[in-house]
Amino acid sequence: MAFVAGARGDGLLPNGSMVGILGGEAMVAASESGYLETEMIRAFPRQHLRFRCLAWEGDTVFEQKRDLNFPSLEAQLDQIGAAVVVAQFGEMESVEGEAKVAMFVGAYEQLIDRVSAGGKRRVVLVGSMRAPALSAAQEQRHEAMRLVYSVAVQDLAKRRGLLFVAAVETPPKGPGVDRLESREKRLTEIGRSLALQLSGKVGMQMNPEVEGRWQTLRPAIEAKNRLWFNYWRPQNWAFLNGDRTAQPSSRDHLDPSKRWFPAEMEEFIPLIEKREREIDALAAKLAQP
Repeated sequence: MAFVAGARGDGLLPNGSMVGILGGEAMVAASESGYLETEMIRAFPRQHLRFRCLAWEGDTVFEQKRDLNFPSLEAQLDQIGAAVVVAQFGEMESVEGEAKVAMFVGAYEQLIDRVSAGGKRRVVLVGSMRAPALSAAQEQRHEAMRLVYSVAVQDLAKRRGLLFVAAVETPPKGPGVDRLESREKRLTEIGRSLALQLSGKVGMQMNPEVEGRWQTLRPAIEAKNRLWFNYWRPQNWAFLNGDRTAQPSSRDHLDPSKRWFPAEMEEFIPLIEKREREIDALAAKLAQP
């Protein structure tokens, strides 16, 4: 099934789908804040969607640096059981200029091949996001090149039969704009753009009262994502699976042949699942007329 920009995502997110999120800092922020997920659940309130952010600060289509023995993106997507991958790249890469667009597209193609697992997973590409710059001139230059890369991603999606979601944003107004407020607004708009295009509700007018009510879901999503982050990216990774697994503190003090840490980390899973059930219940309540 082919998807194009603006097309509906019917069948893309079956009930209970696991969505893996890939990208750099922008997608990390979107996940941490809960804005993207809130809007997605709002569009599909009774489908019990699950989200796992695998985005990492500094990630590009060219390189995804990780700690020693950290599993590959393919292995992580397999582990979480992802049926859909939402990927957003191009913002950082665009600083290399128009001369590197072809190289960017080639690397993105290879990344798509990796994460799609031969068509087992459906991939959605999101256009790069606006980044507030230090000056009007810098912002103008960045925006021009960002659009060049976004068009390249859109063309790539069309050629590969993937859904492309434009990052529809309202630029911040005036030099004195509150950057935190602007960031939150941008992340909300990105999540809404993604949700509306996937649900086929593009152009739907939002009721401010209803919109405010759905924001009560966001704290629960934030709490769930903190648990996921601590499970997926523990600060003491070296003791968990890195180069310090042989250290005495990584092993049972009574039986050094046993490692206590991996089993202890798995205690995060029921906590995450409990939060997800709470999110499901609240979403169903909010979806009632």
